Amino acid sequence: MTSSEPSGSARVSAIILAAGSSTRMGRAKQLLPLGHSTILEQTIANVHAADVNEIVLVLGASAEAIRHDLPLALLKGLKLVVNEDYQKGMSTSLRAGISALDPRSEAALIILGDQPFIRSQTMDHIVRGYRRDHAEIVIPEYQGRRGNPVLLDRSVFSEVMALKGDTGCRAIFNNHLEEIAKVEVEDQGILLDIDDPDDYERLRGKESGA
Repeated sequence: MTSSEPSGSARVSAIILAAGSSTRMGRAKQLLPLGHSTILEQTIANVHAADVNEIVLVLGASAEAIRHDLPLALLKGLKLVVNEDYQKGMSTSLRAGISALDPRSEAALIILGDQPFIRSQTMDHIVRGYRRDHAEIVIPEYQGRRGNPVLLDRSVFSEVMALKGDTGCRAIFNNHLEEIAKVEVEDQGILLDIDDPDDYERLRGKESGA
């Protein structure tokens, strides 16, 4: 649960990246139905249930429609940021999210808005690993495959802020190979995202138990 005083000493924020234009999907995937809500609603609900100090939601394409569609209960406690440069790629959303963080935040958990199956307990496991080891970067792995969300210590924020174009934070990993902690999780959700209609139909079937 989002709190000003979570367990552990390090203050960790969550940044949800949901600014993309969903080109391959052909419509705003953030608003696509999933179970009893939408892809983005489920993602936000999972983050709300995690042990983080604040949540920053970065919107871009379809920002007004998404903001209008989100239930008030999910908007409560969210810091909304609109990335007007979203068409220039993911790096611009990362910069917008990091710029909006509480200056007291010591790390940021970077969550993709199209990964609604990541459990809040998995996010907690990643955050606990950071609070224990204070690695510069924490990456979750499921059966040897690395996924998202990735946690970044404040010490690497300046490198992320310098990224350009459609580049994610993985671009800085090679600069910190000795400072990366890998956390094994029992959650296939870290590998599942929704990029196109085929992904959506397959994962919607997973949600319904088909």
